[in-house]
Amino acid sequence: MNKKWMRSEGQKWVEDNIITDDQLNLIVARYPDTNDKRRITGILPVLASILIGIGILSFIASNWGEIPPLARLSLLIVIMLGFYYTGDRSLKAGNETLGTSLNILGIISFGSSIILLGQTFHLNAVDARLFVFWSLPAVYYLFRDRNKLYFFLLSVLTVGGQLYGLSEFQSFSFLLFVIFLIGVGGFVFLYPTNKKSWIFTIGLSIQALIFIMVEEINFLWFFLFGFTLFTAGLWVEKRVFKQPFNRIGTLIGFGFAYGLYFMLTNDFSSDFELPAPYVFLPLLIVILALSIIGKRKENLYMHAWELLIFVPFFYLVKVADPLVVGLVYLIVMFVYSGFKLAEGYRNENRSQINFGIVLFLLVCLMGYFNLAWSFMPKSVFFLLGGILLFILNAFLQRKKMQILENGGPHHD
Repeated sequence: MNKKWMRSEGQKWVEDNIITDDQLNLIVARYPDTNDKRRITGILPVLASILIGIGILSFIASNWGEIPPLARLSLLIVIMLGFYYTGDRSLKAGNETLGTSLNILGIISFGSSIILLGQTFHLNAVDARLFVFWSLPAVYYLFRDRNKLYFFLLSVLTVGGQLYGLSEFQSFSFLLFVIFLIGVGGFVFLYPTNKKSWIFTIGLSIQALIFIMVEEINFLWFFLFGFTLFTAGLWVEKRVFKQPFNRIGTLIGFGFAYGLYFMLTNDFSSDFELPAPYVFLPLLIVILALSIIGKRKENLYMHAWELLIFVPFFYLVKVADPLVVGLVYLIVMFVYSGFKLAEGYRNENRSQINFGIVLFLLVCLMGYFNLAWSFMPKSVFFLLGGILLFILNAFLQRKKMQILENGGPHHD
């Protein structure tokens, strides 16, 4: 039990005359403060094993040219199997943290072995296939031991492999994407937690963006992906996915509104290309219909204003001045962030209020930057902008505290 957290929460009970100070002290003393101790003692074996593994691999890499090829292969196999063997022995002995960290070092040494052997036999990579093989043992250990460290490692390998393929080969690995869906997504589906669902949603969004960039598809298709993600949050049964899908989808839609406002009001509209409307618009209409039905299904029909950010106002550039369309996006962002903030205040929901404050301040910052940059002295511009944002944030935070002080948020 974390005594610091318990005492902080208990102090609120004392202030509300639920318990006395003496009763709070008795309650806190009843539970040992074990979380911090376990966290500290659990981190030390992980750090020790990582340092040892880095030392071994660094020594091998620095002396790699002097080792015969057959000895290289044997040495790498021995080190990798040694990590796996000692890791499993530690797990059987009940030392989960040490055993898991050693197995992770085994996975890392497996990938390092592939890289070093590729250098030995002069093998040239043409895609991110290395990360496909590297991810397989992580998938095995993840579902065998169900440890969150394997989950984080697999997420890094799959998403990092896609980023590597993008930067080095301008390619997208469908095999890595499948491993990500089965490994990371499947594990979140079977053993859901909020943190894991956020990691899955962010990783999925990054891979969708990489695919669009590699295939040189119109960037506005990522806007449609964000709308799809938002809509999926309305239909998915597991509640652990609802907030990540909703928030990431909203941020994508808001980010496009943010970028389109800046582009259309600053003479960049000549470089602006629209996706083919005969494909894009029917799909958007279908997703819009599903989102409206989904909101009605969850009794959120009155919150249809959330769909405002996903209306494709950018097609108006065909019939209206780009500056006017850009200003429409500014108005939409102000209205949307204002509604989001008002909803958070009404529900006394801390996370909604914080989200609304961030969006509202971003809109104010962009509007101020876009309107004042060209005619105001830069020193005055930054000084005045900082002061205005500071005052606005202080006002919004004070309003939040006033709303939440009578018992706190009803929904976090």
